[in-house]
Amino acid sequence: MLVLLIIFMVTAPLMQRGLDVNLPVARRASSINADRVFVTIPLSYRTDGIVQLGEEDVPLSVLDERVRQTLSENDQDDVFLRGDSAVTMQELMAVMDKLKDGGVQRVGLVTRLPEDR
Repeated sequence: MLVLLIIFMVTAPLMQRGLDVNLPVARRASSINADRVFVTIPLSYRTDGIVQLGEEDVPLSVLDERVRQTLSENDQDDVFLRGDSAVTMQELMAVMDKLKDGGVQRVGLVTRLPEDR
């Protein structure tokens, strides 16, 4: 069973490379280090079904296999999800289901702080 860690309000490190996504805004956030496993859901996911695991493009159909392999290589069981703010909850849940199938125990959601901070 995928244990959802009470959804983290975290910010991505400034130096993180990868796809540009328009992250949702959160009032509270904590920093996370860059050596974690990140899955990015770009806006283009709606048309091509491709997410990004680290810096590698991965079709949703094989995401569970690739996540299982990545977690075993990195000795981790949690993943941070970077979803574009325009991605729907339905699309987000489809990715989270695949993460669960891949053995992910906890999922953290990456957000950004409001501009006025």
